[in-house]
Amino acid sequence: MKIKEVLAREIYDSRGWPTVECELILDNHVGVKASAPSGLSIGKHEAVALMDKGSRLMGHGVLKAVENIQTKIAPLLIGQEPNVVQFDTAMIELDGTENKSVLGANAMIAASMAVCKAQAVCEDMELYELIAYLCGFEEVTLPGPMFNLINGGMHADTSLQIQEFMIVPIGMGSFRAAVETGVMVFHILKQLLQQQGKYTSVGDEGGFAPNAMSDIDALDCLMTAIDIVQKECNGTIMIALDVAASRLYDPHHKMYNWQGKKVLAEELISWYEKITQQYPIYSIEDGLAEHDWANWTRLSAQFESKVRIVGDDIFATHSQLIWEGIQHNSADTVLIKPNQVGTITETLQAIKLCKEHSLNTIVSHRSGETNDTFIADLAIGISANHIKAGSCSRGERMAKYNRILRIEEQLLYF
Repeated sequence: MKIKEVLAREIYDSRGWPTVECELILDNHVGVKASAPSGLSIGKHEAVALMDKGSRLMGHGVLKAVENIQTKIAPLLIGQEPNVVQFDTAMIELDGTENKSVLGANAMIAASMAVCKAQAVCEDMELYELIAYLCGFEEVTLPGPMFNLINGGMHADTSLQIQEFMIVPIGMGSFRAAVETGVMVFHILKQLLQQQGKYTSVGDEGGFAPNAMSDIDALDCLMTAIDIVQKECNGTIMIALDVAASRLYDPHHKMYNWQGKKVLAEELISWYEKITQQYPIYSIEDGLAEHDWANWTRLSAQFESKVRIVGDDIFATHSQLIWEGIQHNSADTVLIKPNQVGTITETLQAIKLCKEHSLNTIVSHRSGETNDTFIADLAIGISANHIKAGSCSRGERMAKYNRILRIEEQLLYF
């Protein structure tokens, strides 16, 4: 089957801002769609999402990116059998920049995901099966979910400095049991917050955004909910934190704005050490800034084998940056976000590098999401350790978890 038609349009993401959708029509009239997510907390190494600027939609319009698909990217596809590796290679060459600033990473990732989906259709494979095949993996496993239950930082209008307070169900026996555990903690937490007179409105990623609460208060409240649910489940419930420390870093003074004062990296690491002794901390993501490479090695060494150290902004799903992290032993886990690098092929290259050097992988959503479930298949196809798709609320978050539940049924019964 060949690609007969390429369509692109401006749609809206979960934050109400425009994003790019790419639709491919095959010559048997089957169509596939893919849409680009967008981040609010964006690292300096990320590929550039092309925005229109100007007055329309406060400059957030993406009609230029849509036009790039229609006029520049479509000619690479029309009349061709979908092959994501060949297409991405040609598209990268057409863009000609390291940061995807000509075509726009939002246009490129939407087109790349659409081609990958179309190739799976043509090969009569599930999307996760094709992804595993492209990586050379003979088997797949389901990821463990990481539920972002309390939103802070840039994801909510609260006083919380830590951006994400997550729970990680461990040893639940199935993805379904892990989701059930997460849902129960979510609803118990809501009741606890209401009893304390806190807001239970949710932030960008579906987690609660409570008012007048410190980071320690949030941890304590989360632990109370965990303790209640823990008695009824078979596994263990741990806590994961995304500090998103780049936004707290003062590169001029090489200090962090933390808890109302400026502190050195050593003091911040000491604070992490303290809370890991008080709470069941599973992982710390972006505990230091993307500019603070020297101290990442110190952070990693401090928690070796005790807590997983996760790099997001510091790696930005770029193989070269991941390789530098390997050389410096900066982290033991890499966050994978396809739109950070702009194509599925480059995403899979980064993942294979992680696998070759025994780094853990977490496939992640963005704060601005759509109902596209591509990352669910990606997480399964690469046998990621975990998937971060948000909290246990908001349809664009639950769509990813529900997709994995359906795949789990396929793998168990077929």
